[in-house]
Order: sequence, then structure tokens, then C-alpha cells
Amino acid sequence: MKGIVFDIQRFALYDGPGIRTALFLKGCPLRCEWCHNPESFLLKPQIQRISVGGKTVEKIVGKEMSVDDVIFEAVKDRDYFEESGGGVTITGGEPLLQFEFTKALLKSLKSEKIHTCLDTCGFAKWELFEELIPYVDLFHYDYKITDSLKHKKYTGKSNELIIENLFKLCERKVDLILRCPIIPGINDDDEHAFHIAQIAKKYPHIKIEKLPYHDMGRKKWDELCF
Repeated sequence: MKGIVFDIQRFALYDGPGIRTALFLKGCPLRCEWCHNPESFLLKPQIQRISVGGKTVEKIVGKEMSVDDVIFEAVKDRDYFEESGGGVTITGGEPLLQFEFTKALLKSLKSEKIHTCLDTCGFAKWELFEELIPYVDLFHYDYKITDSLKHKKYTGKSNELIIENLFKLCERKVDLILRCPIIPGINDDDEHAFHIAQIAKKYPHIKIEKLPYHDMGRKKWDELCF
């Protein structure tokens, strides 16, 4: 079982509880205009041209890894996980686009007794989420824009499926953090804030995180070859 990985970040402190290893998978169904990981869009390796010492250097973003390859890297950090209550976060991109690889990886991590977090945009068939629930300790679930037409304008997809999956996960009482990136001029309005509050009121067991906008990924858009 192999997948396409574009980064592994160790000592990640903002991708779930404790000290974590974050695994970034390629492939995403959305095209958010503010995305800081545009190298995740395509479900295949691609070229990124970066400037090094005044010279342009090409590097390949994305490589094929097996589940065993990833587990081999993850267990190196087991001591940090156990001391801090951390684990492995699978993110991207959208991990459910590489569903079989993601499922196999989650199962292997659980067999190693490593805490698992799945970071998802929510745009996938419910049946896929349902299969993964037994192997996910924590969901990081993106909630970008309330208005469906505006959501489609800025991400390329409407949000009905995303909201439907969110509510189904909440009804299952899974451990879930609703992550809400606040983008100036796009979703920093009263309507969106109201709906976030309504979700929190309806499902008090979930946590809400409002994420400030940053443009650290802007340079990548010009460096990548699509």
C-alpha cells in the first residue's frame, strides 16, 4: 500500500495535542484562494522552482511512500508522543483522496498505539468517513464559509456535502475540533460568525478554533508548475 506524500514535519505543535509528526498527502478537491499548501492540489508529484543563492533550482514535490515507510519514520518520535500526549496528524491536501492509503496508515498507527488525528476539508463521501471513525482519535474539520455560493466561488466547490458530513460526525460524538480560518474580506462577516456559534451551541462537545489568516504560502503559487 503506497501513497503520495509531499512533506513530513516533526515536532509539530499546532496540528493536534502534544508534540506531533504531521504527514502531508498530495491531492485536494478544493482550490481555496488563500491556501498556504498549493503544492497539495495535484494528486501526483510536481516541479517547484525555488530561488537558492540567486539561482533558480527545481525540486520535485511529492514522493511515493509505503505505509511501512511512514510508520518507520513515525515511531522514531514515539518518546515525544508518550511524554507530551502527541501522535501523528494526517493532513494535506485532503487525505480522503488517498483513502486506501490513509485507512491502512491509520490502522497501522493504532496498532502501534499512536494517537491519530485526521485533518479534513470534509468534501468526501460519508461512507469513507464512516470507515475511518474507528481509527481516528481526533478529527480536525475545516469550516471555511457558511454561504454555499460564496463557498463555491472561493474554493471551487459548494459546501452542502461538507456541512452534511460535519453534522453526521457530530451526531456520532467523535472527538472533533472545528477549525475556522478567518479570511479578511471573504468570511469575516457576522453571518459566518453567527453560524459558527450556532454549531457550537448545537454540539457543545466539539471545540472551535478560529485561525488567523497568513500569507506564508503565497510565494509557492508562483513557484509551482501546474
